[in-house]
Amino acid sequence: MRLPILLATTLVAATATGQNYFVPDNNAAAGSCNVIPFGSSSLATWGNQKYQSKATPTDLGSMAGLVTGLGYAPCGTGTIHFDAIEIILDHHPAGTPLDPTFANNLTPNAVTVLSATDFTWNITANTWNEIGLQNFFVYNGVDDMVMQITCTNSLTTGTTGFRRDTRQRLYWYGTTGPAPASGTTGNAAMKFDVSELTARLSTYGVGCAGTMGTPAHHLTGSSQLGQTTGLDVSNGLPNGLAVSILGFYNAFPFPLDLSVYGAPGCFQYEDITASSFMLLDGAGGGSVAFPIPNNPAYVGVLVFSQYACLDPLANAPGITTTNYGRIYIGN
Repeated sequence: MRLPILLATTLVAATATGQNYFVPDNNAAAGSCNVIPFGSSSLATWGNQKYQSKATPTDLGSMAGLVTGLGYAPCGTGTIHFDAIEIILDHHPAGTPLDPTFANNLTPNAVTVLSATDFTWNITANTWNEIGLQNFFVYNGVDDMVMQITCTNSLTTGTTGFRRDTRQRLYWYGTTGPAPASGTTGNAAMKFDVSELTARLSTYGVGCAGTMGTPAHHLTGSSQLGQTTGLDVSNGLPNGLAVSILGFYNAFPFPLDLSVYGAPGCFQYEDITASSFMLLDGAGGGSVAFPIPNNPAYVGVLVFSQYACLDPLANAPGITTTNYGRIYIGN
């Protein structure tokens, strides 16, 4: 179920400041490392997982709010690739343990906040890493919030798992899916960060190789009201051309595999709402300034960014693409 845009906008406008809540604490460098639910460096055993854990009203300030981001604390720096990943949020009776049957912990009002295929997540050790929600969740401030994560063929590089605590979790893992109706309960739930209207910049996906290496897209600055986000690109052709692309949507059918057009390893990660040409510098880099209006009406706007670089020798169409950025405008 997707949150109606009108309802989300109304709630955003009524909330003055961004807020982050950490379950159970804000120490992203503490806690044992565990490969549940995001997988390991081998598809064997841990490649497919289903997982549930909860946050309490106390964890979330006992306040109603709009959940706009989720972050997790990896034990290493690298990437995780998922053939598919889905995250669902819902309300659950406060203080009630998770039922061993996954479906019994969700209601018809559960909200899918992320549903992606061919998803690559770039992670940094011992910090909170935003996973990049596509949709938001209205939390009522009274119930527990249950989080369900389902991963298909997840493969990690550079990390040995994520920081965990001693709270209840419900999980299943296997070499193939889908998951059975019921899982195993335990007390090693993963730590996580819940943000409400907090400005966030993050990058995902992969670029495809060109003459000067793989072009890369980075976000700098801030996406807070009245600030400026820098849309940076590197590893393009020296003094070449690039196209900066902005969009508002990156769910199905994205990412689009451009190998069918003769560009293997290249992807279009978002719709194209706006684009602009730019001349790269002598090192093959450049930047476009993306000013954020100082207007509360823009809080809650989600923008995606990517670059395409002209590179005639790279492939048949002579175009390479970068990874993509997620710009959440907030407080």
